[in-house]
Amino acid sequence: MNTRQLILERRSVRAYTDQPVPNEMIEEILEAAIYAPTHKLREPWRFVLVNEESQERYVDQLMTLLAKRGQLDQKTDEQRQMMRQKFADVPVYLTVLYEVKGTEDQQMEDLLATAAMIQNVQLLATELGLGCCWKSGKHWFTEEYAEMIGASENERVAGIIQFGWPALIPPLKKRTAARDKLTHF
Repeated sequence: MNTRQLILERRSVRAYTDQPVPNEMIEEILEAAIYAPTHKLREPWRFVLVNEESQERYVDQLMTLLAKRGQLDQKTDEQRQMMRQKFADVPVYLTVLYEVKGTEDQQMEDLLATAAMIQNVQLLATELGLGCCWKSGKHWFTEEYAEMIGASENERVAGIIQFGWPALIPPLKKRTAARDKLTHF
């Protein structure tokens, strides 16, 4: 598959089979993904992997975090159980951290380099037949989550990538043509 095809076929996959994802596949993806452009070769990223062995503990801690933040207060027991099951149905979670140091400009460069590396991860996963989804915001960007996964005080969460063998690949959603967003100087 050529690069253009790969970019066009990548989807945010949110439904996975229960087939395990070998750690070696994730490591293979990361070994290539880290060749993203990074200013002065700072390589500001670090990864925290949740796989088959640690998934139950991770989901338990994630649900506890949500409860402490009050995000489950308005949910029924059934809704809480459905939410727990939705988290448990994801075979692999990869938290991507980036180092926060230097000037504001350097921090922005490091975040952007990390985002480019995450896109590499997604494309490589797609090429290998894995489904993945880059998650951000809400509870993922909190101090509580950073503490839960062992981030240092100089690290921030850039995103969480969920991986698994796709049970369903969503259809292509139409995008605005690039020419409609292109301005000539």
